[in-house]
Amino acid sequence: MSIFRTEAVALGRTDYSDSSQIITFYTRDYGKIHTLAKGFKRTSGRYSSKAVDLLTYYQILFIKKTHTSLHTLTEAVLQDNYPMLRTDLDRYYMASCAAELVNEFTGENDPSEQLFDVFVNTLTGIARDTDAMISLLAFEIKMLKILGYLPEWGCCVNCKNSIPQISGVYFNAREGGILCRRCQVKFKNGIVVPAGAISIAGRFVDINLQRLERVRIQSSICVEIEKMLRYYINSLLNKGLNSWKYIKI
Repeated sequence: MSIFRTEAVALGRTDYSDSSQIITFYTRDYGKIHTLAKGFKRTSGRYSSKAVDLLTYYQILFIKKTHTSLHTLTEAVLQDNYPMLRTDLDRYYMASCAAELVNEFTGENDPSEQLFDVFVNTLTGIARDTDAMISLLAFEIKMLKILGYLPEWGCCVNCKNSIPQISGVYFNAREGGILCRRCQVKFKNGIVVPAGAISIAGRFVDINLQRLERVRIQSSICVEIEKMLRYYINSLLNKGLNSWKYIKI
């Protein structure tokens, strides 16, 4: 029997029995894992000391099974439950969006310490920063870079020529980036994105998440960036996110 310790954020949970649940964690050392949490379920409306909350940062112990992907959770020690997420629905839904993205874009047992750190820092930012949407946008873009899905925003994805700073830039999700006027006629679908939104989105790639609270961006630009990212992510996943229904843009 092998027992492992790691940092983890609870992404999802489903009932297994009257007192147990299956809890999905994204962990620093093992990536996404599913655990059987026996006796961790809240019952009778009272809070069990062992209960695991979603969108919460833990230090966990689990028994790793070799013949199944369902491991056994033995302990979950709270590190941060981000109290502001529990009292502000807008922030909660944005944090849920970040968690849903991690769940959708990662496979089991495929760790990325970089993604884990960005995820935890983003939950902190959404819970505490003045503009939670900026924290979510930065997370989406950094996640895409870490996982190898970042679009080409610096030049035409087809001919590789630079694109003049005009009012609107043609972005094609299927081609994975922006297209110049000459190339865009060769491809179907796509959307027009303000050049300013493309420029600012590119700056998010390497921005320090710990300094995001100082960043101020016009709400109209944030809306355009989020529209572009939703269009692109929807193309990558071939579906939309459930959390998008609750986030106003």
